[in-house]
Amino acid sequence: MTDSADKEPSPRPKAYIVDTSASPEAVLRGVPVDAVRWTNGFWGQRYQQTCKTSVHVLWDLLADADAGHVLQNFRIAAGRMAGEHEGTDWQDAWMYKWIESAASLYRPTGDAWLAERMDECIELIADAQQDDGYIATQMTIPGRERYQEPRNHEVYSMGHLLTAAVTHRRMTGKKAFLEIAVGVGDHLCEVLGVTVDPAFAHNPSAIMGLVELYRETGEKRYLKCAQTIVDQRGHKPREGWLFSQTTGVLGTDQIQDRVPIRQEQQVVGHNVFFTYLFTGAADVLLETEDTALREALERLWTDLMGRKINVNGGVSPMGVGLSRSRDPVCEAVGAPYFLPNADAYNETCGQIGHLMWNYRMLCRTGAARFADAMELEIYNGILSGIGAEGDTWWYRNALRRHESAQGSSAHNDHPERGQPGRRSICCPTNLLRTVAQWQGYVYGVSGDSVWVHQYGANTAALALPDGGEIELKQVTDYPWDGKIALEVKAAPTRELALRLRIPGWAEGATIAINGNAHHGILAPGTYVCLEHLWSVGDVVELVLPMPARLMQAHPKVEQCRGQAAIFRGPILYCLESVDLPEGVDIWNVQIPSDIALTALPAKEFPFDAQCLEGDAVQRAEPGWGDFELYRPIQDRPIEPVPLRLIPYFAWANRGPSGMSVWLPALLRG
Repeated sequence: MTDSADKEPSPRPKAYIVDTSASPEAVLRGVPVDAVRWTNGFWGQRYQQTCKTSVHVLWDLLADADAGHVLQNFRIAAGRMAGEHEGTDWQDAWMYKWIESAASLYRPTGDAWLAERMDECIELIADAQQDDGYIATQMTIPGRERYQEPRNHEVYSMGHLLTAAVTHRRMTGKKAFLEIAVGVGDHLCEVLGVTVDPAFAHNPSAIMGLVELYRETGEKRYLKCAQTIVDQRGHKPREGWLFSQTTGVLGTDQIQDRVPIRQEQQVVGHNVFFTYLFTGAADVLLETEDTALREALERLWTDLMGRKINVNGGVSPMGVGLSRSRDPVCEAVGAPYFLPNADAYNETCGQIGHLMWNYRMLCRTGAARFADAMELEIYNGILSGIGAEGDTWWYRNALRRHESAQGSSAHNDHPERGQPGRRSICCPTNLLRTVAQWQGYVYGVSGDSVWVHQYGANTAALALPDGGEIELKQVTDYPWDGKIALEVKAAPTRELALRLRIPGWAEGATIAINGNAHHGILAPGTYVCLEHLWSVGDVVELVLPMPARLMQAHPKVEQCRGQAAIFRGPILYCLESVDLPEGVDIWNVQIPSDIALTALPAKEFPFDAQCLEGDAVQRAEPGWGDFELYRPIQDRPIEPVPLRLIPYFAWANRGPSGMSVWLPALLRG
């Protein structure tokens, strides 16, 4: 049961998502989630949808015995009812990530319904926990022996518990869930690297959870346990692929476990496993001076971003296949320049893991390229995983669907968005917590500097590490418009630097302070530093030009040769077959390299979405027979065809459709 001290918690800790305020290797720290409030526009609407729809739908599903069976699992494990465990071996994580999301929403809103549901869950978790701190309902309900197979996901789910409990403590001030987490953390410290191979944290959410528990409690044993998981990865590579019940994926590329991380040259394996591993390693790096680990993470980031990431930020282009060492891998990164479209897997959770990794790297370095990667992911790799109404989801984020009636094209494909059940619990709650916490990623602070990482209409009251506070109001229609105004509502009586990110795509950006042009260099992919003695009423106007950009892939990306993908600002666009005239096949449409595209309201979508319209062409190819694999090339007339592109994150919201991000490019002198 929750203790009496939890009834009226006071005072509440600062509501950090990732607390780098005392991290010795951090260049900058984040800001509490309640320090930033969305006001309107894209993120204001997204946030309201999350509060009013998504968090409730995912609660109803986890509480439904026929749909999620999550609440029932904990009731059974707590001895409050009889029954069998239902769902995946990672079903517990649904509840933990929901609590983390609910706590993050509760802090700014004070929603009593969220508080009641969280208290209900925490009481069940406490009663389901074993005396030694262990908790895994998939094991305790059926009486399965602990730590026999990594894919039972015991450590993974407990890792999410740690993060959720620390977040709950920071958002509510209550202690009961944190006390449960201390028991879990102590248990993991006692077994990992002692009686249990640390690689049993193969899906390594526990690294992040342990480091955050260390940051919250100051107990160094949790940091040491996290270091053990990182240090031992890759120290027992398997001789070939010989699956067994007791070793499973250990020592294989599937979990980035063939080469010690400090020696690793390549990103390999499962998208969540490697992004969570590198995120956790970056957390460790923020707390310790480790040159080899720093160099490894930089090297691996460059490998992924330079050779292995889809244009939408997708970090698992391969559904199933073989790795560099001929290990079977699934939901995985591929070989360099292997970036398929229709068969791209790109699980939403992997993109979320990549965002979290980039945020830690941003905190450590202050380098704009990491904030650029976060922006790419949030708009194009992550939000595509949730439906326009906020109540449907899917795992895969493919870049092409040839036909509106196309069925499964790759591992774990779903032809339409749906709601999670007992086998599909991972991405929806991960996406829920990401949107619930996004305002905590927008700003950073360091010394006498305020960093503006991301843009969206908001108000911010930011405490400075060196004392004092600055209040800002950000007015913008971003991401649809590149005009951003930052108005100073309160400021300290000393000089302060505003560091504004100039996105890597933003050529020709301009800045004015109180109407006076700033003449410094505004290089794309950097932060511009504006040092000033700010006064109430000062306004900084940043203009990021947003012409449509036709992008091409490296020639080694065979799946994209001769094709173009279209961005405007941070938004990736795609063509859906429902926007084509009758009789026009999506694969016949070509994009002239000199096409003029106009941004217009897309009124059938929420969030003030904008489409792009222009004049494309098609080659009037006759249809292909079912078994007509090849035929001679013939000259075909080029005909004009109206083109309407929609944001990639909005596709598959108007019924079954064909879709493509990459379109054949028609080059003109």
